Amino acid sequence: MANPAVISALRELVQSGCWGNHKDFASWLRFEYNLDPSAEETLQALNELTAEGMLERHVSISEEFTLASLEQATPITRYRVSGFLKDSPIQMVRSRLETFFRIHGIREELIVDMSIATTEAMENAVKYNDQNPIEIQYSIDNGDFRIEIRNGLREVQIERDIEAGKYNSSLTLMRGMMVMSKLFDDLDIDIKDSENLAIFTARKKVS
Repeated sequence: MANPAVISALRELVQSGCWGNHKDFASWLRFEYNLDPSAEETLQALNELTAEGMLERHVSISEEFTLASLEQATPITRYRVSGFLKDSPIQMVRSRLETFFRIHGIREELIVDMSIATTEAMENAVKYNDQNPIEIQYSIDNGDFRIEIRNGLREVQIERDIEAGKYNSSLTLMRGMMVMSKLFDDLDIDIKDSENLAIFTARKKVS
């Protein structure tokens, strides 16, 4: 039987809307709960929750686990994620956001668009952040979806990053903005130099 503390934490994560593979969940357990189970222990716990009917395998990605019923979800809309890519922060935001949309009955094609756009925004936040946690907040009000992503900024040295292979070319820097501007109705990035902070905000009419 899996560690009860791991089982309890996993219940909270999946009820908040998280879905992913066992390595994603192991990363989230470390970040959110300061638990450090092995990948194998995490997989065992996820399989136990699947056996009891709380989870099921993702329809199209068999190694990923998701809530068996949205009725069990209690999504959160304001939280922090790790600033390190190894901790799967992008998947945490994407999965919670998609669950949030489905609970609100948003059309699937809009969910896909907003998932793509938000993933681009998160990739930028992780790429340029100062490795501190990234703050996420979103809502739906009067049919408008609004999202805000706050991250600290590290010193950016684009030429060095390109030479290090971080970008295929300088044009890559514009790709994400082009995708987001096409999928969101409005977006803005406010750079507060005095606070070393970037604030991304965007809006989309979803209903």
